[in-house]
Amino acid sequence: MKKNFYLLLLLTLFSLSASAQRWSYGAGLGGSLYHGTWANWHTLPNNKEFAMTRPALNLQVRYQNSPTFAYRLQAVFTDLKGGTGNRVSPVTVALPVTNFATSIFGLDALVEYNFLNYQNSVRRVNNWTPYFYAGISTVFAKVSGNQDGVGFKTNTKMNYALPFGVGVKYQLSPSWGIQFDLGARKTFTDALDRPLSEGEASFNLTKGDQFLNSSLTVTYTIQSVFCPTY
Repeated sequence: MKKNFYLLLLLTLFSLSASAQRWSYGAGLGGSLYHGTWANWHTLPNNKEFAMTRPALNLQVRYQNSPTFAYRLQAVFTDLKGGTGNRVSPVTVALPVTNFATSIFGLDALVEYNFLNYQNSVRRVNNWTPYFYAGISTVFAKVSGNQDGVGFKTNTKMNYALPFGVGVKYQLSPSWGIQFDLGARKTFTDALDRPLSEGEASFNLTKGDQFLNSSLTVTYTIQSVFCPTY
């Protein structure tokens, strides 16, 4: 009986290890660029707006349950800057003179779709792939600045955002990999760049600031056994 128990336990552990999926940790650096009332460009930002790109840091955990899909939890630390002096077109005659700086902390839950049958082992053919990602985020922001010469501070607490974008990942070895993301976060608050009026709701479904984000991330895989693919 005891031998049968140990045999069953051994077979169970072997089965779990043989069907284990990939977990990886990662950290990356990139940049964030504000888009909103004071930088309402359509295709490309002007030079002054592009010069407002701010550094960004991300920490992530990723779980890949198949060569096609991966799931990522990510924390993002960044800040945004802007103002009427950077906006060239359309003209800002009717807008109050505003300058702001915003610190951002975001938590993302993302789904990645790999366009190639991606594996993490360099012994396989597809150890790289372009991918698309989308998901949902919570954004915490603290805004400070001045508007028409009057200083203001706004704490938006928790807001929601829709992150989406594209990227490419490459596995350097069974343990180490790199990935590059380029995307945007569409928020549901119009208070990342201005004072929040008294009684005004911070959540706005139809309006909302957004910011572009890029990131180069180094990942470390701690578990990498896939079931055989025939």
